[in-house]
Amino acid sequence: METSIKVTGARIHNLKNIDIEIPKGKLTVITGVSGSGKSSLAFDTLYEEGKRRYLMFSNTVFDDVPTYAESITGLSPTVAVEQRITRQSNPRSTVGTRTKIGNLLAAFFAMYGIRPAEHDDGMPLSMEMFQKNSAKGMCVRCLGKGKAVSVNEEILLGDESRAIVDVFLTIMRGMHVTIDGTDRTRNYHGGKFATYCKEVGLSPTQPLNSLNEDERQLFLYGGKYTDYFDGLVSWAINHYHWMMGHKRFNGWITTSGCVVESACRRCGGTGLGTQASFTTIDGKNITALERMYISELYLFLQQSTLADTMLAKRIAINLKCLMDVGLHHLALTRPLPTLSGGEVQRLFLASYIIAEMDSIIFIFDEPTIGLHEVEKQKLIDIIQAIIKRGNTVVAVEHDIGFMQAADYIIDLGPYAGDYGGERIFQGSYQEFMACSGSQTAPYLSGALSLPKKTAYKSVNNTKMLRLSRCSIHNLRNISVDIPLGLMVGVAGVSGSGKSSLVNDTLVPKLRELLQNKFVDYNEEDETETETTPVLGVKIRGVEHIKKCIIVDQKPIGRTSKSYTATYTGVFDKIRALFAQASGLPPGFFTVNGKGGCRPCGGTGERNFHVGEGNFMCVACEACGGTGFIEEALAVKLDGKTIRDVLDMTVTAALDFFAEKSNAITKMLHTWERVGMGYIKLGQNTKTVSGGEAQRIKLAKELGKSIRVKDNVYILDEPTTGLSFSDSAKLIALLQELVDNGNTVIITEHDPALLTNCDYVIEMGPGGGSDGGYVLATGTPAELKRNKTSIIGRYLL
Repeated sequence: METSIKVTGARIHNLKNIDIEIPKGKLTVITGVSGSGKSSLAFDTLYEEGKRRYLMFSNTVFDDVPTYAESITGLSPTVAVEQRITRQSNPRSTVGTRTKIGNLLAAFFAMYGIRPAEHDDGMPLSMEMFQKNSAKGMCVRCLGKGKAVSVNEEILLGDESRAIVDVFLTIMRGMHVTIDGTDRTRNYHGGKFATYCKEVGLSPTQPLNSLNEDERQLFLYGGKYTDYFDGLVSWAINHYHWMMGHKRFNGWITTSGCVVESACRRCGGTGLGTQASFTTIDGKNITALERMYISELYLFLQQSTLADTMLAKRIAINLKCLMDVGLHHLALTRPLPTLSGGEVQRLFLASYIIAEMDSIIFIFDEPTIGLHEVEKQKLIDIIQAIIKRGNTVVAVEHDIGFMQAADYIIDLGPYAGDYGGERIFQGSYQEFMACSGSQTAPYLSGALSLPKKTAYKSVNNTKMLRLSRCSIHNLRNISVDIPLGLMVGVAGVSGSGKSSLVNDTLVPKLRELLQNKFVDYNEEDETETETTPVLGVKIRGVEHIKKCIIVDQKPIGRTSKSYTATYTGVFDKIRALFAQASGLPPGFFTVNGKGGCRPCGGTGERNFHVGEGNFMCVACEACGGTGFIEEALAVKLDGKTIRDVLDMTVTAALDFFAEKSNAITKMLHTWERVGMGYIKLGQNTKTVSGGEAQRIKLAKELGKSIRVKDNVYILDEPTTGLSFSDSAKLIALLQELVDNGNTVIITEHDPALLTNCDYVIEMGPGGGSDGGYVLATGTPAELKRNKTSIIGRYLL
């Protein structure tokens, strides 16, 4: 049996034909600056080849699929746990469904649940009765949703002496139909309503109180089929859902109270049928257990009268795995798309621990993402336990503590993109600190250090965001002051309330109040998120904000033909240059238009199903993998086709367009400033990590103008995926924003970035039910002296 994995001649993406040796049964960390080739080696070489070989031996793969190394020996089955797995999450998937603990709980209740006599129908209990997505288990009124929408007709109708068209158009307030750049809402919908009235024999101008009983019923509830209108009540409900789905909370339909969304009265909001709702174990039904924090559910089972049963023990073991990877603060009902990239990784890690797999090569993408300093050692212990079971772990990572725990270090670089892809070092951590050619080693040895702020901007009490009555999730009805004009960090252990305060309280409240002065790039991409107005929360100081920009890690672009260049808008200017040079329309230079290859739809790939839900991608023969038709590729700009330009890194494109377009070079220069010089213009947005997505959003906003004032930028762990040198660049850029008179609010764990904040709000003291309080506030220096602070002891 071979004791190491040997890669010879790795050459995918920017890897320059490198040779690598990775010891088996050990923890190996691959490090280097962003874009140096870490993911290309770990995921595109090791993982893809491991998957290809597995499929090959199961006779479900093509023999001519290319490999991107001369040879790879010692490779066993591989499992990838990376940040971008969040894109594979079904919006209906939850922590309980992903870990299968939900199924175990359903079986637990089916076997041991107790029903009161008045709700016992005499039929035996089954698992399906405790699953709201099952026909046997769902509530018949809300069909498993747990929510019901009702209409207050008195508010909806208002003054009944008004014309029925005016009653109808009241619902449209806050909605806008724009035609040829003009708001045509009233005419557009009024015209449709007039057509409906003509069909059913009503006059749009007749008063509501002039309708007879049959006409009133028809107007309110419909009755005759029409493509235009099916009753005012149905119309109001549909438009309420539309407004909520598009996060527009300032319309009449969402503020008047005529449409109310509340828990289903039949099931009490559980989404379950009668049998499941009234079946209990130790006085709790299954919904109550699923809504508990994982740590609380674990304690409940430990103290249960059924604690000694095999099912209870099995569920408790699985819950303990989730707690060990730092997910004690989640509930089984938590939807997967709402989790951070780091939380999803740890959730998948727990799933593999539960499966008790061995002889596997696990490949992780920054597993410490989202973890507080006090939580990282437990993760390292878990990974060491996986290795002791007979597995190999390879991790792309920048964390110092994680690298110190590694058996082996591989450093790639020296720089990013075309200037990276070389093997700089492989060996032990101690040997690595003496490596002279590395951009990372000097920060480990102390030869270089990250910036450390010592002079803090003072708090101006007259320019302050004041939040009060914050009680969403685990927040304990707290009040928080956020000073404006500063770099403000929000810290705390996992589940302490950071996201509840910033993402679930502050952001929705600012969105509601600022309206068109609020920028959320996820809305442009129609990213599927569920957002509701924040009720009860009070906020003061919004008048000091010119604009609020959300820069988070949610995915950008959702199609296989979406590029980083198209997302930021720079590709439109590039296409215009090619159109100008050729006389062809700009549509010839995009795979989404006339220039796209027909057989592959512009993706450059053909997908073939190879069984068991697996697909294999091969280059399209018609376009040679370019995605473009021949006419588009025949046009060249200084010898480069549109495909050549898309294959350029941002740094290379800066040189190419230096004398051609000031607008393009200005936008690309901003990319470089946020540490994205290595990324290719044509990189598919679906392959972009959470940290990269955040920096691309930041570049998109700053590309408009960095010389702005009184803006609020809200960022979620912006150091994700950044090396030490890249973090230093980001800190300088954020400081420049603050120096120009803006506010930067950062949810963060990284001590280096928190040290460079002017003011820190620390949540805690623990996670879940142990969190939700403001633990400490002040400058980093003040938190270091504060004995109550947890993060203070880790600040630089």
